[in-house]
Amino acid sequence: MTASRIFALLIGIDSYKSGNVWNLHSCVEDAKKMKRWLANELNVPKDHICLLLDHHATKNKIEDSFMAHLVNNPSIEPGDSIFLYFAGHGSCMPAPVGWFLGQEEKKKGTVEVLCPYDHDTKSHHGRVSGISDRSLYAMLDDLASVKGDNITLFFDCCFSPNQNSVNDRDRSITRWTKTTKATSEDLYRDLWVGARGKLQNSSYGFFNPLSVHTLLAACPPGHKAVEGKDGGRFTSCFLEAASHMPLYRTTYTALIDYLLEIDGESQRFVCFGSQKGKVLFNQVPFTPDSLFTPTTFDKVSKLLKVNLGTIHGVVEGSEISLHLHNYRCSFNPPIALSVVSEVNPTSCVARIKLQNIDIPELCWAKVIQWNNRRPFCVYFKSTLLSLLRIFKLKKSFPKEQDSVTPFKSGVSISRVTNPNTADLLLSLRQRCSVLAQKNAVYPEKDRHFVEIEDKSPLAVIDDAARFNLHLLRHNVDNPLRDLVEMEISRLDPISWSKVGHSYLLNGRATLIHQNGAVYDIALHNKSKIDIWPYLFYMDPNCYRSTLIYKPDSYQCAPLPRDGSLSIGAGRFGAEALSSAGKNNVNLAYLKLFLSSVPVEMELLEQDPLPYWIDQKTQVARNILTDSGREIIWDTALASLTFLRHPDGNS
Repeated sequence: MTASRIFALLIGIDSYKSGNVWNLHSCVEDAKKMKRWLANELNVPKDHICLLLDHHATKNKIEDSFMAHLVNNPSIEPGDSIFLYFAGHGSCMPAPVGWFLGQEEKKKGTVEVLCPYDHDTKSHHGRVSGISDRSLYAMLDDLASVKGDNITLFFDCCFSPNQNSVNDRDRSITRWTKTTKATSEDLYRDLWVGARGKLQNSSYGFFNPLSVHTLLAACPPGHKAVEGKDGGRFTSCFLEAASHMPLYRTTYTALIDYLLEIDGESQRFVCFGSQKGKVLFNQVPFTPDSLFTPTTFDKVSKLLKVNLGTIHGVVEGSEISLHLHNYRCSFNPPIALSVVSEVNPTSCVARIKLQNIDIPELCWAKVIQWNNRRPFCVYFKSTLLSLLRIFKLKKSFPKEQDSVTPFKSGVSISRVTNPNTADLLLSLRQRCSVLAQKNAVYPEKDRHFVEIEDKSPLAVIDDAARFNLHLLRHNVDNPLRDLVEMEISRLDPISWSKVGHSYLLNGRATLIHQNGAVYDIALHNKSKIDIWPYLFYMDPNCYRSTLIYKPDSYQCAPLPRDGSLSIGAGRFGAEALSSAGKNNVNLAYLKLFLSSVPVEMELLEQDPLPYWIDQKTQVARNILTDSGREIIWDTALASLTFLRHPDGNS
């Protein structure tokens, strides 16, 4: 599996347990800012982030969290990016004899340490001497041996500033403290188990230029790391730069060089490690975003050719923004806005709103307004407990004359006062949104209730609107009606041969939740044209759409005229589908798009791969061009109802 995730351990300490350690003012807030940046800008899930603040950041708790959240975390796979952030005090202590490689018997040197909440306080075995450079290096070696070396350290502290320059006025804003009571013997006592046989080079400390991990630090030895009203100087500068830098192509070295350009006079930021020439986090979060589509600009006609058409839901009047790249989690502002003036089945032509803008010949397009004729209608159901929240939600809901909308999908959304005309009925209970959505495909069925947590009501409405737009979209001419037939059959889990009849009848199928249940989807083409099929699994319980079958556009049509295609049975590009044992889904859809030419359809995806699907074949994106012949497209839809197994197993 390709590494695609970030896991973080964030530590921020303002208030220290020892009365001999000066308290700081903004380390806790810095750690919280870093958490928000990871979650909001890099899309890191909450359970991938461990945050330790003040009294929760003791030495033992930090080491225990390092093991539980990182080393022993089964969710982390080799190559995933691991981020360790520390904002607090650093310190240095006299080294015990024999601590360093090649150390002379009487020459001691100093040891750099990170100061946890209980630094320099008494414990049951002596004084807490912090987390030494030698201990941390051994910890990182243990981590790298099981999770890979894609490890980034971010230290907003300092270890050995010129103490003569740290006067009383600077003392409260400098992230360094003296260690007054812990001794060199405590350093040995506090060593990480794996560090006892690993001696350090006396000239490195935390700043080893050969380390496999990459260290971003507020300053080198002998310099100060300070904080101000906006937080730690290093953290503040980093977050400011990250908000407007193309991080997808920014190396650690280039980042530090940029920070030094904008604020190098007040503090000297540094970067160490053998991999500092790589892109941040080894590019893990900066993956291609399917919402962006390749486009070409004709400098003569001043028109855009975009690989989006009626099969994607684009109509005349749809609005499209242009961008320089298509990578997630990296600064990518629109360079121009355009309006679709001509629509074809798989492409469209758009006009730039302002003609005096310099547009590159190749760029990336994103739909920002679908211009759907009928808006997605929402009804707010008020209860006594949610009356105030519903009132605030109504106030934030856009009015018709508003030019700014809180919705990112670009789908036209309207609030209605009659629940019978609504596509979505929404009520709120405490911290989660509780939805009662109509069955948009078969309205005669009862509404089904869904609880969605960890999303704002506006985000839920936005997701539901985009989901509904693509679920119900079809070609009004239905050129392939009754000419392409879909079957859903149970497979024997050992031989993968079909068992019994097709579950799909009149567009509906009832499947059983059972461990090990595997299904095959067969398509039969009775038409006289070759077809490229694209199959989506659409889950209305969380508004997730996933492309579970995509043909290779460089090969011949996988569904030839008068031919068949099996999606399942272990063939390349057609992985088996399974009903997960703990799946609580009671309704889902299979949406099939059919085209007489290959076309990119990832634009329609929403959210990650659902857990009931084993695999998905990834095929490289390419810029498609029309062949000049007539393009035919159509859709088919299957409604899936899941039932519990009769014996009680789910």
